[in-house]
Amino acid sequence: MEKLIKPILIILLFIGTTVHSQTNIWDENPSDSQKELDSLLTLLPYSSGKDKLPLLNRVAEIYWSIDPNKTIEYAYEALLLSKEANDNNQEGLALINLCQGYLFNDFYDKALQYGLQSLEIRKSLNNLYDLAFTLRTLGWLYFDIGYFDKALEYHTEALKIHEKIGDRQRIAYSYNSLGLIHERKGDCNLALSFFKTSLNLKKEFNNKDRIAETMKNMGICYRKINEPDSAKTFLESSLEISNEIRDQQNKVHILNELSIVNLKLGNYDKSYRQLKESRSIMEGLMDNKEWIVENDRIMSDYFLEKQDYKEALNYYKKYAEGNSEIFSSNKSEKLTDMRIRYEDERRASQIKLLEQQRNLETQRRNSVLIGSLLLAIIALLIIASLWNNIKKKKALYQQSHKLSLEKLKTQSLLQENLEHKLEFRMKELTNLALFISQRTSIYKDLTNSFKSLKSTDINQLKKDINTLIKEYSFKFDINEDIQRFHTNVETLQSDFLFRIKEKYPHLTDKDIQLAVQVKLKLSSKEIANINNISVNSVEIGRHRLRKKLNIDKKENLVSFLENI
Repeated sequence: MEKLIKPILIILLFIGTTVHSQTNIWDENPSDSQKELDSLLTLLPYSSGKDKLPLLNRVAEIYWSIDPNKTIEYAYEALLLSKEANDNNQEGLALINLCQGYLFNDFYDKALQYGLQSLEIRKSLNNLYDLAFTLRTLGWLYFDIGYFDKALEYHTEALKIHEKIGDRQRIAYSYNSLGLIHERKGDCNLALSFFKTSLNLKKEFNNKDRIAETMKNMGICYRKINEPDSAKTFLESSLEISNEIRDQQNKVHILNELSIVNLKLGNYDKSYRQLKESRSIMEGLMDNKEWIVENDRIMSDYFLEKQDYKEALNYYKKYAEGNSEIFSSNKSEKLTDMRIRYEDERRASQIKLLEQQRNLETQRRNSVLIGSLLLAIIALLIIASLWNNIKKKKALYQQSHKLSLEKLKTQSLLQENLEHKLEFRMKELTNLALFISQRTSIYKDLTNSFKSLKSTDINQLKKDINTLIKEYSFKFDINEDIQRFHTNVETLQSDFLFRIKEKYPHLTDKDIQLAVQVKLKLSSKEIANINNISVNSVEIGRHRLRKKLNIDKKENLVSFLENI
């Protein structure tokens, strides 16, 4: 009969382990897992070959949180057997069990090695659930060693797979994981958004230990962003659930956190009671060193608030020693050990400083009085110095202003002088024009006089000519005077010439020449004499110029030209 029972049990257990391929130890009740472990350990001696593989891996998995060394022992045997049997699925499971075992023992290099090997195998098998679990395990590994960006990468990838397969329970776990990473990175507001989503999903499954865990995480975040009332609400709700399900480990953590919150709220007695209750619970638990160290640190803060500096220093030394002991055996935590020593010295210095400050309050008051007096003297000196500077600056300004006025006066005189010179040259130009006009008129009169000579008597004719010669006895070159006149016009009226050419580009050179002479207020007769043309031609030219300039008949041509 015994021979028949054992194969039946092995078959039933194998069926159970195939179901476990879609679950893991974190999804189960610890007491149920312990019962299963006892059964598996009974059956293992009667199994062999490929039938033994799932049993070894399951035993290794259950031992994760009980005895990591046992996890490594059974997982290593499963790894060797899976390679002999060429069973990739069981090999991937054995590797992730080894990863978990070494991770619990803080051998992060070996844990990472086996975890990455498991990841490669599970990627090739394309089992999404197993792949997500391996990614999640690697995420926790990087979380433990403080590489939060890498942890975030793996947990995000795991979340995407859970969403793809529609596993709402594990989606809730992933959101909680992402919240923890952001909380460690210092972004508690972002962490709270992940925790809230996780909590809403977890409530669907009524998984009380998971709900308590997320509520605790939310309480920690609210405490860190200085919202102690909200922190207290969530932590007390989490504590109530932990008491109901008798989760002593979570209760220890919650009590420590509640003591910090009550310390902030000024509830010192309540904070102290919670610290003592937490201490009494953790002393009955295995692997409690980290909790004791944390409890010592909070005790130090408590006595510091109560101004009992001696006890504060005593508990802080216990915290520093315990923290150093935890990490001293781990090579990867040497830098952490150095930081602990530094924090120890800094905290001790702070406590001593607080004691000194209490003894120096009287000296401070005196120092404040002396300082105030010195500040008043310095202020008076500064005001006097500023007043002197203002007076100097005012004198400099007045001197500068005076120089500026003198400079402006000089410039005004220079400008006035230039204007006088320009006016003189303009008069000179006008006089030249009149002079040319008069000489031209004289030539015309002379010509007409010669034309009027009609005597046939040669002697009389000579006599008349000599009389005319005596009358017009001066010599000059009219062409030279006209040329000089035009040259002076171009020089003195250069601005006007530029503007009229720019504004009226269709004007001819003769039009512009006539415009300049009109602007000089020369009469039509004078213009005719200068240019050696008839007065009628000048009048025609003026009419044509008005038309090209689009001037109304009533508008004065000279005024128009002066305004160009």
